[in-house]
Amino acid sequence: MKVEYIEEDLVDALWQNKPAPSKNPVMIHEVKYSGKSTEEKLKMIREIMDKQKTNAIVISALDEIAWILNLRGSDIDFNPYFISYLLITLDKDSPQVTLYSDPDKFKDEKIQKYLADIKVKLLPYESIKEGIEKLNGMKVAIECDSTNAKIFSLVEAATKNIVKLGDELSLLKQQKNETELKGYRECHIRDGVGLVKYLAWLEHQLNVLNRTDLSEYEGAEQVLRFRQAQHLCMGLSFATISSIGPNASVVHYEPEKDKCAIINNKEVYLLDSGAHYLDGTTDVTRTVHYGSAAESEKEMYTRVLRGNLDLERAVFPQGCITGGMLDMYTRRHLWLAGKDFGHGTGHGVGHFSGVHEGPVGISIGRSTNPFKEGYICTNEPGYYEDNKYGIRIENVMVCVKHKKYEKFLCFENITMAPYCKSLIKWDLLNKDDIDYINCYHKKVYETLKPLLADDEITLKYLERECKPYEG
Repeated sequence: MKVEYIEEDLVDALWQNKPAPSKNPVMIHEVKYSGKSTEEKLKMIREIMDKQKTNAIVISALDEIAWILNLRGSDIDFNPYFISYLLITLDKDSPQVTLYSDPDKFKDEKIQKYLADIKVKLLPYESIKEGIEKLNGMKVAIECDSTNAKIFSLVEAATKNIVKLGDELSLLKQQKNETELKGYRECHIRDGVGLVKYLAWLEHQLNVLNRTDLSEYEGAEQVLRFRQAQHLCMGLSFATISSIGPNASVVHYEPEKDKCAIINNKEVYLLDSGAHYLDGTTDVTRTVHYGSAAESEKEMYTRVLRGNLDLERAVFPQGCITGGMLDMYTRRHLWLAGKDFGHGTGHGVGHFSGVHEGPVGISIGRSTNPFKEGYICTNEPGYYEDNKYGIRIENVMVCVKHKKYEKFLCFENITMAPYCKSLIKWDLLNKDDIDYINCYHKKVYETLKPLLADDEITLKYLERECKPYEG
């Protein structure tokens, strides 16, 4: 078989009524949120280039371009990116950074001044072709995993001296600085306020007002409204998974308006949702039941919860432990019952960036890169009974230094939302598990209570769900 590159874009040729490219303006992501200036990030990238002895690097990954330049856009749903390419040259006499994007997105005088201040030249998106052609004979670095065939062929035509990079740039982005970590912790508190308000509101709608007309789609819209009321919220980080009963067994279910189920208090309800904030991004899943759950549902919820807690409490040596090695923590209690789940355990989370950030994650075979201090990752084991119910419990964790053991790492859970106590089968837990849940609920209650002083319904819900279990 012979695979041959062709110039014509067959998708464009077949795509009828293709929407016009976005003209949405680009915004500056200020250093008070990002923690590092573009100049600092370019210095790190040029050190990689110098090590590889390359003259230039062509960057296609939109998340990396947004991160490097401290700019954000809105060209792609749920992702704060702008369509672009970035070309960095390592000419010691006049090092140059050229951004190829639609100039109409950069008309604001503040943006133009910012680009001038950080010495970034802006050229039309289509002129990347001419920019690459000028690299004739240079040693050029590209990231194969994020470079399309067209760009690769242009680089290949300009020079035969190509360095194929691995995860060097994405790992720079994955390791968060102290300002970013502070933002993650703070935005998860505000996000917790919005989420707990919704869970309390939903219970009130079902069990006090006895509503029988509240759809999964309406639930998703309501949790969005609660989040939008939080400081620095910039919108959803992905399409909300609001799912009741059998729909919850579909891992990536998304309710459609007028075509979805009605939320009730007789089945398991799974909510997987998140938001972007200027100081971070969130992704959290809570599974609840507002009536009397079956014993089998309680058992599986508790097995999933134990796996979640086991991973969160993991302690491991720095520099050698990958996500694949950690994955079994979340599955052990399911395996003991002959059960499993068919998705990864965790993924990186960007900082006001993509909610799924690589390359580091937690699942078998996902990444060969070991965990480091400052990495952000989700912890989201689940269990799904086809056409009956689904359970998932998801928190966002920070990889931190262990307080007691030198050269060891552990995780800090920064998500702020209680677990569903009515779904926990307490006799499956040991004393350490129960103490750990009580401690977490105490932290959630003490953190969120001052922010809910004017909301009696949510305060009562929070107090009940966070009350210590004493057997």
